[in-house]
Amino acid sequence: MEPRDYVYVRLDTKVGSTWQSRDAFDRATIRKHTEAARADGFIVHSRLAVSERVGASVAASGRPKLMRLIRDLRPSDALIVYTLDGFGRDASDILKTIRLIHEMGAEPFCASLGTKENLFNDNEFRSALEAMAALERLTEAERKQAKAKGLGVAGGRIGRPPSLDEATQAAVRTDLDAGDSVAAVARRYNTSHQTILRIRDARKRS
Repeated sequence: MEPRDYVYVRLDTKVGSTWQSRDAFDRATIRKHTEAARADGFIVHSRLAVSERVGASVAASGRPKLMRLIRDLRPSDALIVYTLDGFGRDASDILKTIRLIHEMGAEPFCASLGTKENLFNDNEFRSALEAMAALERLTEAERKQAKAKGLGVAGGRIGRPPSLDEATQAAVRTDLDAGDSVAAVARRYNTSHQTILRIRDARKRS
């Protein structure tokens, strides 16, 4: 079978106050995204342009049409978005979507990045996205730590003092939950394998 080129369009939830104005904006958005993909050499038929009205803060897993489209992809198909928010709500989510598309044997692309390279195969892009995702997780862990501050039991810590602060330890646990290897997490936070193992094992005992 011939590979197919799909365009996924995330339509904004805050456009226009009337049905007519929203419909006109939607059609213009779909046309803009489709034409951008065609300008990059993709052959996109109108029936292969899938649009979905969903907020930018919604994870890819919460976008039914996007998930259905990914499940229907065949090897060598292409899935193009105009901007990266089409693949998810943040760097971690975008990475997850790109990997999912790759697992289907298909190829993810982003028209606005100015590159025609498969995003999964673009090592420089993926490294930057992975670094951004790690920063997001660390920031979120610090936010949660600040919120929970003062809720712990008073008293001294027993045992060897940790080499990573609480916020970084929380980020480490998040990375391990996401399936990252101990070695990869140790490199990311510039620490030893044993430190990561202690953080992992301490949670198992709690």
